[in-house]
Amino acid sequence: MAGALLPAHAAVAAGTAHFVDCSAATNGNGTQASPWNSVTSVNTTTFGAGDSILFAAGTTCTGQLTPQGSGASGSPVTIGSFGTGAKPVINAGGASGAVIHLLNQQYWEIGGLELINSAASPDYRSGVLAENSSGGILHHIRVHDMFIHNISGWSAGWYATNAGVGVQTDHTTPVSTWDDVVVENNTFDHVDRIAVAVTPDHDGQGTGLTTNAIIRGNTMTYDGADDILVVKGDGPLIDGNKAAHGGLKSTCPPSGQYCNRASAGIWVAASQNSLIQHNEVSCAANFQDGTGFDVDWGNHNTTFQYNYSHQNAGGFLLVMPPFSIANEPTSTVPSDGTVVRYNVSENDGSNAGCPDVGTSNHADSVIDMPGNIPNKSGSSGMAPLIYNNSFYVRDGLSTAITGGRGRTSVSGVWNFENNAVFNYGSGGYLATGAGSVYSNNLFYGQHPSSEPADPAKVVADPEFRNPGNADGSSSFTGLNAYQVHPSSPAIRAGAVIANNGGLDAFGNAVSATAAPSIGAYNGTGGNLVANGGFETGSLSPWTLSGGGSAVVASNARTGADSLQTGASGSGVEQALSGLSPNSTYLLTGWAKVANAGETLAIGVKNFGGTETFTNLSATSYSEAAVLFTTGSTNTQATIYCWKNAGGTGSGNCDDIAVERVSTPANLLSNAGFETGSLSPWTLSGSGSAVVNSNARTGTFALQTGTANSGVQQAPTGLSSSGTYLLAGWAKVANGSEQVAVGVKNFGGTETFLRTSTTAYSQQPIFFTTGSTNTSATAYCYKNSGTAAGYCDDYTLIKLS
Repeated sequence: MAGALLPAHAAVAAGTAHFVDCSAATNGNGTQASPWNSVTSVNTTTFGAGDSILFAAGTTCTGQLTPQGSGASGSPVTIGSFGTGAKPVINAGGASGAVIHLLNQQYWEIGGLELINSAASPDYRSGVLAENSSGGILHHIRVHDMFIHNISGWSAGWYATNAGVGVQTDHTTPVSTWDDVVVENNTFDHVDRIAVAVTPDHDGQGTGLTTNAIIRGNTMTYDGADDILVVKGDGPLIDGNKAAHGGLKSTCPPSGQYCNRASAGIWVAASQNSLIQHNEVSCAANFQDGTGFDVDWGNHNTTFQYNYSHQNAGGFLLVMPPFSIANEPTSTVPSDGTVVRYNVSENDGSNAGCPDVGTSNHADSVIDMPGNIPNKSGSSGMAPLIYNNSFYVRDGLSTAITGGRGRTSVSGVWNFENNAVFNYGSGGYLATGAGSVYSNNLFYGQHPSSEPADPAKVVADPEFRNPGNADGSSSFTGLNAYQVHPSSPAIRAGAVIANNGGLDAFGNAVSATAAPSIGAYNGTGGNLVANGGFETGSLSPWTLSGGGSAVVASNARTGADSLQTGASGSGVEQALSGLSPNSTYLLTGWAKVANAGETLAIGVKNFGGTETFTNLSATSYSEAAVLFTTGSTNTQATIYCWKNAGGTGSGNCDDIAVERVSTPANLLSNAGFETGSLSPWTLSGSGSAVVNSNARTGTFALQTGTANSGVQQAPTGLSSSGTYLLAGWAKVANGSEQVAVGVKNFGGTETFLRTSTTAYSQQPIFFTTGSTNTSATAYCYKNSGTAAGYCDDYTLIKLS
């Protein structure tokens, strides 16, 4: 873009402060006592190292700023404000071009202003445009603490010339480029096309890579199309930005000029070593792409980490294949070295819940593959690595987890590992090329036939805290959202990933050698038990109870180690301190025995109440859930794993956890059938009745018929998107038959556990209600057989 011809510029001394007060009646000499009163005086002055241009707070100037000159390294020219009050406003009044334009200038810092350029019809308009057609490297442009809004640009036109802040490199010979670009702590609203763009002036050869670009801490709402874009950057950092409601417009410039109606929230193209982290993008509404993030054409080594994406119409992440752009050979080079880790995607693929919505022109997916997976032949970089992310899709959505815009398969490979996929929607997965790696993922909810084969997958509820951002006080992920409860099956269930970044989405350490958790969270879930998974390889702070117990590097449920007991009268215990009196806690743990018919107990004592435990007798790991309430003065409790006397084989315990339960009330009525009648349980099938025999505790129990018989209860008043524990005790009269404890009608897939023991065994089930579900149906049911089954002592409590 050519600069306009300007009058001769007056030279000024270095380090001079120039004052502008557009409310002043007359134009002064630029001192604070006699300020300039229009932008004209600024535009006809050449500024140098250390100079400043200061606008009076609370005033408005009309026009466009085109100050001349450059600063120097360590001594930039600054634009800011003086006095107290609101940010000074510069209103371009609908003129085409930028509100502030720097052409072939460097070492400028612009901050503390409000910029407006609103018009009835779009044109090439931007807030700040720094343009380089010098044929060399220009340095240091910083734009900070600005409020830039109502910029009426072309919402489908070129990026930097329709931006809140555009830093543009023009096609020149020799090549032009930028170094040291910082755009930080600004607020953008209703900017068409894009809030921040660091790009060439158009597609095509001839521009170098911008180095040291940093875009951080900005807030942007209702951008017409995209939010942040870097094209041809080397090492750009896009960090801590918050963008919402972009992509609602797609107006093109006049015919024959650049037009691209596709947009995404934050993306890079033809760049290398990009780091995109700690950003939140929500409610992107573009009909064609509409994703929160995008790794577009020709990128090398792009990392997306610690981002929060929600309710974006097109999904969380667009992964573009190579394609052909005229005169742009980089576009035909597949992106490589893409890493996607420790991100949270929530209800992407839909704008449901957003104030404004868009309609996609294609099937939406959390990870959107409009072409084959880019895998650069012979590259020293990697095929895409997608690991330790948490994906949440609520009930009622058809969003695919990985999708190909209507296709069911793509060529190319990627690694998809340690991801926690909570899918209450109806969408599925793409089939990818042979050589793709799927391992240690958690798939919960719906299980479509396209779900990837994963020999180490987990299919239980991840027990997210506040999934769906149900915490109404949270404007971001909140302190707890998408962390997990300490009983979560995701904890320590992942595979070690090389070069894993060292931290999860919440700042917890991720070991380079020990098994991580599945999903974006790698903490303990607030577990009050130290060394609950025995992963230190030693007992401490557990102590021996009896003899023969030890930590072993075998038989682990998760991680590498477990506790192995002796054969009889052997175990370990741990004294917990710092508990609250009169408070309810949940103890969970996993155990198994070597010999069927022997028992191992997980329990608690010394808490101010009666010792409580659950006996486990399975030869594969099963879970125990023990609720206990501390006494009125008790702040301690002793938990234990104990192999009961009389056995000849060892037992194993692993993954023991304790957490406080804030809402411990049992949501089921007549949960132990102690009224002597069924109500409010209802019959499911026939033949079930309350009997005054075979009780686990108390006097009464539920006796089923021999087949197709049981009872159910549907408590109301549950919280939507809440995590609950249902625990019931069951047994059968005939050990070759089964009776089930289960839950259904909660917004997810019916879940149940069956037992064939002739002594009561506990069946704990964790489940999360759907986004609109406030009830669930708990049941005891016997499918088939010739003898009765029994159920007793049901508990339904809310965990979050």
